[in-house]
Amino acid sequence: MGIATGSEGLITVLGYGSLLSQRSALETVPSLTGFRRVRLPGYRRIFNKVGVVFFSRHGADAASLEIASCSTQAMAGCEIICSAFEVPEADFSALYEREHRYRWVEVVALDEAGMPVQGRICTSSTDMDYRLNKCVTHAEYYRRVGQYYSGPLWRDDILPFPRYLAFCLEAAASQGQAVLDNFMDSSYLADGCTSIRQYLGSLEPPLQWQGSRGGYSYRAR
Repeated sequence: MGIATGSEGLITVLGYGSLLSQRSALETVPSLTGFRRVRLPGYRRIFNKVGVVFFSRHGADAASLEIASCSTQAMAGCEIICSAFEVPEADFSALYEREHRYRWVEVVALDEAGMPVQGRICTSSTDMDYRLNKCVTHAEYYRRVGQYYSGPLWRDDILPFPRYLAFCLEAAASQGQAVLDNFMDSSYLADGCTSIRQYLGSLEPPLQWQGSRGGYSYRAR
C-alpha cells in the first residue's frame, strides 16, 4: 500500500471524531496546515473501542458500559464527512501516539470540488492485532493499557463515554449543520445497528444541544 506523503514531506490525515475540531487537532499537532472538509465514501463511524484515556484521566468506571470512543469501519453505501489536514512527517509520530490503539489505513476521500484526496485515517482493529503488532511485549501492553483496564479493547456491547460523545458532537457542529447531521446519521453504537441519532433520542435525560451555553450538555459522571 502506498503512503499518503506529499513531495514536501507532508502526510495527509483524515479526522472523523474529535479531530473534526481544528482546535483539538492543533493541540496534538500544532504544525498542521490546510485544515478542510472532505467526504469519505464507503466508511461509517462506530463507537466500538474502549477509550483507555477515559480510565487514565477521566475516572471512567470499568463496570459501566459507557466507555466507548469512536472508530471507523468500512461499509458499502455509507459516507462520512471528515476533516483533512497536512502534518509534517517529523510530527506525525505525536498523532500516531495519540491514536496508538487504532489501525491506520490509506483511503481516498473527495474534496468539496469532487477531486480525490489521498490520506490516512484511523480504523478499527482487533485485540490480537494490537497485542501482536503494536505492543509486542506484555510489559508494553501493561504500560499502555493493562494498568488502567483489563478487558478487551474492541467490543460490540459498549456505549459512548458521555463527555467524549458531547465533544465529538460539538466538533461536528463547529463545522456546520450538514456535518452534524452526517455525524449523527453515519455513526453507530458498537452493536453496528443503532445510529447516534437514535441513541441520543433514547437517553433519559436526552443529550441535547445547548447552543446558548456553547455546546452539548452531557450527564455528569
